[in-house]
Amino acid sequence: MTETDTETRTIRRVAVLGSGTMGAQIAALVAERGVDCDLFDLTTEMVEDAKKRLRSMRPRAVDDKAVLERIRSASLIDDLEHLAYADWVVEAIVERPDPKFELWRRAAKHVRGDSLLSTNTSGIPIARIAETLPQDLRGQFMGTHFFNPPRYLKLLEIIPAKETMPKAVEAIREFSEGVLGKSVVMARDVPGFITNRIGCFYFLAALRAADELGLSPDEADAVSGPLMGRSNSATYRTIDLVGVDILLDICDNTRAAVSSLAEKRAFDPPEYLREMRRRNWLGNKSGQGFYKRERIEGKSRVATLNTRQMRYVERNAGISSLASLKNIYDTGERMRRLIDLEDRAGRFSWRALSQLLAFSASKVGEVADDIVSIDRAMRWGFNWEMGPFETWDALGVTKTVERMRGDNISVPEWIQYIAGTGGSFYQIEDGTSTYATPSGEYAEFS
Repeated sequence: MTETDTETRTIRRVAVLGSGTMGAQIAALVAERGVDCDLFDLTTEMVEDAKKRLRSMRPRAVDDKAVLERIRSASLIDDLEHLAYADWVVEAIVERPDPKFELWRRAAKHVRGDSLLSTNTSGIPIARIAETLPQDLRGQFMGTHFFNPPRYLKLLEIIPAKETMPKAVEAIREFSEGVLGKSVVMARDVPGFITNRIGCFYFLAALRAADELGLSPDEADAVSGPLMGRSNSATYRTIDLVGVDILLDICDNTRAAVSSLAEKRAFDPPEYLREMRRRNWLGNKSGQGFYKRERIEGKSRVATLNTRQMRYVERNAGISSLASLKNIYDTGERMRRLIDLEDRAGRFSWRALSQLLAFSASKVGEVADDIVSIDRAMRWGFNWEMGPFETWDALGVTKTVERMRGDNISVPEWIQYIAGTGGSFYQIEDGTSTYATPSGEYAEFS
């Protein structure tokens, strides 16, 4: 495929390989935007079951269930020749390398030479998957990391491999932004890309802080939700939404791929997560995870998991110090007040945030080119009000770096310089928005 071919290609039909949680919802998003779609799984019966789940899914996968008629059921065993009709083939099967390798070897025999190709993965190296393709197809292959639920979380990480042609990337970007309504961030082909490298680190840091300080999942969620500029699902509810099994896959894949011993330890999950997977307590998709809806004496209640005893208990009454913060409208002021609390809530929020900030700083230039991409990815991918560097500015760079120094948390020299000069990561100069770079200069962005 030539650069010109890709530039002029219009995506009129999409093929999605895999009708699981993500694949089915990607197909629904495509169909809702008026584009025909082939949805594949091992059998067409599995696809029809997936379409039934889409009709009853909460939050809604589509408003008008009639649009699901645009999704044609297909079998990965018998119908791969249908791939020849697809302008874009996106694979979204289980988050493990070997099944993806095998499927792409088979699919490559049936796709058109000018089709755009991508894998939906949370962090498996795109280059490794690309190696399974014939040389003449690698130029149009890339990673496209959707977020669950894709209809509501607008981020799409696009991850080019070394051989991916720029025009192929631009074709996917234009369709994703213009038709699917996504907000695109370009990520580097490194373990976890942007969001899962930083997000998984943050969730594990929050879990450890809660465990060390004796906070239950519902108590930690009361702190780490809107009070910290996060979504209502906060920490544990977000893991239930994503899936305990998916989080563990991301942790294991990342830990295997990074070289730093300290980072390997950071991505080592608590044992109770593995026990939850063994018991199939995976979160929303299995009906129970860190939270479980129970019916007792005819009344419905939501119980929370005691991770030490591995049993469900009544939710706690709450942390009294948080009541005074709920009416503070400004997110920055709310977070500043929160981390200054001298109780478990304050210590938990500071531990989680300070580790997030330091880790994010260490990844500039590795997971993305700049802090803007990191902030946008974390905001759009997890529905946060602020990304890590925007949060740092809101808390005050000088004050937080000084406090981090007291906790023996190191930050790069360029951030020490910003702190030492009373500076910030973002500035407006003569009406132009700028952001700090590791070189010590500020660059423009829009």
